[in-house]
Amino acid sequence: MGKKMKSLASSLDEVDRTMYSTFCSTANSLSQLYTQAMNLHKLSFLSGECHGMHIKLHGELWEEKVEVARVGKQLSFGKKK
Repeated sequence: MGKKMKSLASSLDEVDRTMYSTFCSTANSLSQLYTQAMNLHKLSFLSGECHGMHIKLHGELWEEKVEVARVGKQLSFGKKK
């Protein structure tokens, strides 16, 4: 009977090791997935920030171009021929 108990105990130990290994693997995968999600979130934020700055700069340059054109027209109308 002692041999059967040892066999059963080693079988349960093997199941425990397998479950622990599976748990660790799952926890590591979940941690990697979370890290990837956070990195993607950061990249998305920076991309949006860059896009916003581009739109703002484009708008300011457009306003400056319109102002220069307006001043140029005023100067050309003010010339005497």
